[in-house]
Amino acid sequence: MTNTIETINTVSQLAGTAEYAGIAKDVIIAISAAVAAVMAVWGLTAWRRELKGKSEYAKAKEVLKAVYRVREGFKHVRRPAIWQFEYPEEMIDSNGYLKPEHDHEGNTYVYETRIKVLNEAFSELEEQTLDAQVEWGPEFEDVIKPLRECRADLMIAIQDFLEAKKIPHYNQGRTKEERTKHLSVLYYGGPGSERDKFTPQINKAIEGFEDRLRPRIKS
Repeated sequence: MTNTIETINTVSQLAGTAEYAGIAKDVIIAISAAVAAVMAVWGLTAWRRELKGKSEYAKAKEVLKAVYRVREGFKHVRRPAIWQFEYPEEMIDSNGYLKPEHDHEGNTYVYETRIKVLNEAFSELEEQTLDAQVEWGPEFEDVIKPLRECRADLMIAIQDFLEAKKIPHYNQGRTKEERTKHLSVLYYGGPGSERDKFTPQINKAIEGFEDRLRPRIKS
């Protein structure tokens, strides 16, 4: 009898232990699932943050590269020297100089060809700037305007130069200051040139991009 009671008690204890073990197992599984869910959310958030950081880094570099291509485009158009190969062959003489009768036509051809380089670079920058507005908002809406103004100033200077090739005394009546300003816009003087007042204006416009993009590249 005693043995029977002890056996029943033992069975009861094992049954209780098994019941509690089952409950503990369910609790552990539930906690593990909750922890896994939290870790998954945290990991996804960190991944998205890292992905966004990489996306911003890549986009900032793309925009800045486009800005520097525009800078080089300005230099290309504003080169003071015109080389023989820039003129159509039929417009140059045996010594490699532009024939006088083609003065306007030849220079127009040169500048139209040069301007294509600047326009292509500008088109890319306009596209990249739109992408930047999508990525970062209105702060990039107006950043390109100073560069647009620089391009407009250059186009006017080129137009004046070509008109002077076609119309005698076109620049008659201009003051010395006006002529100096015109030449400053038309021709790139190189780093530190005192006569070139236009390049610092272009560089200032580029700084507007750099101020916004450099922190995103460094981060």
